[in-house]
Amino acid sequence: MGDKKKSKEPLPPREPILTALLDGPDADAVLRLSVTAEPDGHWVIAATVQLAETLPSYVLAHALNDAKRRVREVVGDHAEIYVEPELVRDTSETQPPTDVIVIKASD
Repeated sequence: MGDKKKSKEPLPPREPILTALLDGPDADAVLRLSVTAEPDGHWVIAATVQLAETLPSYVLAHALNDAKRRVREVVGDHAEIYVEPELVRDTSETQPPTDVIVIKASD
C-alpha cells in the first residue's frame, strides 16, 4: 500500500460505485458495499456481488476482475478495491420436484 497515492479527499459517492459493480452482465445484485478511508487517507472499497452459482469458474473470475476494473475507473488509483462473490442458485434453472427423483437400488 505504500506506493499508492495518498488521498485526503472526501469519500467517493456510493451511487457511481454501485452502478459500476452492476454494469456487467453477470452481476445480479450488490449485497454489501463498504466505502471507508484508512487513517493515512487511502480509500478502501469492499463489495459483495451476487452471482449465479452455475457460472463456470473462469466466467466468475472474469466478472469479478471486470467489476473491480470498472470501480477503479470511477474512483481512480488511490483506492484498495475488494470484490467478493456471493453465489446463489440460478432461478432460471428448473429443479425437478423431489417426489420425481428416483434412486435405483439393489437388494
